Amino acid sequence: MSESQRATESSPLLSPDTPDVKETGAPNTEQIKLFSCVSVALSMMTGVGIFIFPNLVLQDVESGGASLLIWTTAGIIALLAGLCYSELSTALPGSGGELVYIQKVYGRAAANLFLLTSAFVKYPAITIIMTRTSFTYLLKCFTDFSLESSPYEFLLSLAGIFIVVTTCLMACCSTRLCTVAINALNFCKLFGILLILSFALYVGITAPDKAEIAGRFSLKNTTTHVPTLLISLFGAIASYEGWNSLNLVAGEVHNPQHTMPLAITIATCSAIVFYLSCNIAYLVVLPLNVMKSSTAVALDLGRIALGQCGTILLSICVVASCLATVLGLVLCNSRLLQRAARDGQIPEVFKLTLNRTATPILSVILHGLICSVFAMITSLEALTTIVIIVSWLFYSLCFTAQLVLRYRDKVKPSFRVAVLIPVLLIMFSVILMISPALTNVGKYRSSFFVTVILLAILTPISVLSTLPSLHRPDSPLVLTSNKLTRYVESSGSFS
Repeated sequence: MSESQRATESSPLLSPDTPDVKETGAPNTEQIKLFSCVSVALSMMTGVGIFIFPNLVLQDVESGGASLLIWTTAGIIALLAGLCYSELSTALPGSGGELVYIQKVYGRAAANLFLLTSAFVKYPAITIIMTRTSFTYLLKCFTDFSLESSPYEFLLSLAGIFIVVTTCLMACCSTRLCTVAINALNFCKLFGILLILSFALYVGITAPDKAEIAGRFSLKNTTTHVPTLLISLFGAIASYEGWNSLNLVAGEVHNPQHTMPLAITIATCSAIVFYLSCNIAYLVVLPLNVMKSSTAVALDLGRIALGQCGTILLSICVVASCLATVLGLVLCNSRLLQRAARDGQIPEVFKLTLNRTATPILSVILHGLICSVFAMITSLEALTTIVIIVSWLFYSLCFTAQLVLRYRDKVKPSFRVAVLIPVLLIMFSVILMISPALTNVGKYRSSFFVTVILLAILTPISVLSTLPSLHRPDSPLVLTSNKLTRYVESSGSFS
């Protein structure tokens, strides 16, 4: 999961004074070539999901062979979606990604909803997934505390709030401090992956019963319940998030009609190999019953392969990787909120920066408060469901926009995919989004309705924010917002 990196590239929120789409794209300076595109897309897709979701996928499908098929299927879906986005990048040249496509086809209100949903729902939910994972690994590494006990949910919420507050304080003190910390912590992710693969190779070579290990890869006992199979895709699809990252900088890609589809194909195929390799490593080291019941799958791998030393090493790597993502999300989402304030989506006071550090400290605080609310949701499955629904809602709108541009607007992109691909992806998106409501698992159903409620709240805000009457200087909302902003500025610490 690498949405923290993607958010930094997002275009501003749209207001009635925002220029049309054709003016929002960055000029095509043709600076980013194939190798760089592959590196960007691959780094986005290979996030910390491999430390979080393999056991959840296995719990749903109930067989090792089926779990590998799920990870492969998710990768193919990401590849097809990335190819559709490659067509969109040549149909509407310029940077900006989903924002540009949604505004062009559906208007400013839909574009506002996209970015408000990202800032108030998607990125806070991802943040809490990271804090939850890091705390679970720490707890399991140094204690035998039962994760089924009643205090665990309270501790998860408390730990989530503590980590969010700590990272927000770092962001308030120095943006440079955060970026240096992110770069250093990201090395731990690479080290952790190398450890997993090395441990698996060691166990595979030295294991006395290789037939038992081979049996873990069979399709025996695979579930045939379709909603459950769809739910099992959630973790894998969330891990591949980042396939659309190149569209955010498409205006700077050299020869995009050739580079974009080739880069996403190479990067996605590489990501599939990466995720399959890591999952095979888990299956080689961990018996199926251990992996299914695990709440910290990488930690359990380290414990079996190398004892307490392996447990500590992998726990440090996972915690560091999660904290890097949390820090990135603080930086990214606070800037999205600051942009929203500048364009009148939220009170203007949140656009102010602290003079001493040039940090949008009030937006950082707002991000922390939103994340603290999401910290009350302690279920990893529920948080993942929220992220998947809001993400694929807008992906489906972009796939539909692709067809609209092709057949209604008669746009002739220099790269085209078969029309069946976006049609199938639209159908898949709808089925994926409603699947939590069809399952009999309460946490999936409840998170589906929570997401619907959040979207129902943000939708009228997005529509109302496009009304010119609300942006008039004599509007009560504008007057109140200006008064509050001037009051904060009068302290001399903000500008």
